[in-house]
Amino acid sequence: MGMAGLLIAQVAARNGSIEKAVIYPSIFIIAAICIYFVYGGSVLSINPWQLVERHIAAAVEENIKLYSQLPFRAEDINFFKDNKQDIGNGLTRIFPALVVITATLIVWANILLGKRILGKAGVVLPNLTALNRWKVPEFIIWIFIVSGGLFFVQNKDITFFSSNIFLVTSFIYLLQGLAIVSFFFQKKNVPFFFRYLFYFLIAVQQILMIPIVAIGLFDIWIDFRKYFQKDQATT
Repeated sequence: MGMAGLLIAQVAARNGSIEKAVIYPSIFIIAAICIYFVYGGSVLSINPWQLVERHIAAAVEENIKLYSQLPFRAEDINFFKDNKQDIGNGLTRIFPALVVITATLIVWANILLGKRILGKAGVVLPNLTALNRWKVPEFIIWIFIVSGGLFFVQNKDITFFSSNIFLVTSFIYLLQGLAIVSFFFQKKNVPFFFRYLFYFLIAVQQILMIPIVAIGLFDIWIDFRKYFQKDQATT
């Protein structure tokens, strides 16, 4: 993770684009995870994917043990115990997407934190301060549509790839949706307490991510930030 932070700093110092500041360190983290599973698999004389399955199965078991110690209803805990195999299989199928999303989230969070710390120190990096104006490249919409359409193909290999690609592109639109929300908060001078409360609710109630993804997706045609600017100009 330290190397990823250094990559972010290098890109920012050279006034690189926000895309480079996110993509390069994310690729580094993803590569490190891949190397871990390839090397770990070779040590255990199994293929890397089998090691992934072992890790996910162990994680599911640990979570069930944790839930058993929390004040959950017995039927809810039994549901997880009875379906742990299906849960593990489902997580294994989307593991590539989870790796990409996790790596990107780590980098994105570091950039946001770094921007805030540098801002307090009086250091301004233009490309990092414009995060709330970031837009998804237009061609991504076609990847989103095609990967979603391939869900209906009755082929396990195609469904495996399409589901992972669809999740990653959905996550990209989630980031754009969050950028739009951040832009709105800034333009309306929403107090930081309510901003953090909103982000906290998204973190604990993942269903709220769906409308944020929708905002990011429909921004292609509506351009919400342009609308917010016009609205502010008229008030």
